[in-house]
Amino acid sequence: MNDNTDEIDLIELLKKIYLEKKFIFKISVLAALFGVVYALFQPNEYTSSTTFIPQLSSGIKTGGSSLSGLASLAGINIGSMESSSEFPPTLYPQVVNGVPFRVELLSNEITLNNELVAVKDYLEKKSSFNILGTIKKYTIGLPSLILSSFKNQKEYTNESKIYSITNDDETLFKILENNLSLSINEKEGFITISFTDTNKNIAAQITQISQNLLQEKIIEFKNKSSREMLDFALKQYSDKKESHEKLQDEKAVFVDKNINISSSLFQNKLSRLESEVNISESIVQQLASQVEQAKLQVNKDTPVFTTIKPVTIPFERSAPKRSLIVITFLFLGFVLSCGYVLVKEPASAILKSIKS
Repeated sequence: MNDNTDEIDLIELLKKIYLEKKFIFKISVLAALFGVVYALFQPNEYTSSTTFIPQLSSGIKTGGSSLSGLASLAGINIGSMESSSEFPPTLYPQVVNGVPFRVELLSNEITLNNELVAVKDYLEKKSSFNILGTIKKYTIGLPSLILSSFKNQKEYTNESKIYSITNDDETLFKILENNLSLSINEKEGFITISFTDTNKNIAAQITQISQNLLQEKIIEFKNKSSREMLDFALKQYSDKKESHEKLQDEKAVFVDKNINISSSLFQNKLSRLESEVNISESIVQQLASQVEQAKLQVNKDTPVFTTIKPVTIPFERSAPKRSLIVITFLFLGFVLSCGYVLVKEPASAILKSIKS
């Protein structure tokens, strides 16, 4: 019995929709026409991308116990460096979404109309043409805009590694977040970076800048410990070499002053000086060897990136999908008109009962 009632109700609903088919058709056509107009006014967007593979080492072999001893003097644990020197690609999105990466990306320059323009200036100028964004900025965002004008907005302080972000910076960061994409294929091991913009040349340039900047960041993170060890080795070598040269000069002055003397005291002092010079020379030679080992360690820790798909200027637009926009508006017009037809009578009945 309930099934029959449900069937009758469904048939009644379909009858209502059928009786109002002209109205539904008109609304759907109007919605589709509005979709056509909306789609035509959407600017073309182009996406440029690049794909590369980071070379991951299976393990880092250090240059022996002498290098480990030097590292311990510098406060660097070689064992922990071996186990944690790898920088997994799963952390790349954290780098791209970080403030330092975005700050450096915005400070880079691109070529626009044969002129060098900072990425930050280009995006600011582009966002200023956004009518809705401008209205929002000077209506809802007016209080914060006024307050920010009275603040001493400090630029990024790289020395203390503390970044002061303004409202304008946050707006640019959101633009980068929406347009810059990084995807990781964990199965195949390749990384894809892409950037979308209304200017195909700009899209390609920013994609290239993003790739170079990301690879520089990964190299910086990965060989940080070995570079610190190299700096320490170079400093030790420089200091000991300077001391060794002073000892050599001291020995030469002593010999020159006593060139005609062959006493036992002279021979004892000369022997002691020669012994100090020999020991100093041995230390300098060992440090020179450790410097070379540290340089090799830096080279080992520097990752290699193999580009599979280089950055190219896109030929075809990636958005908007105008046909999809029109179909979406058509579908919405159909659904809303059907909903209006079905709700019209019950809604009017409810309003009448409330008034009465």
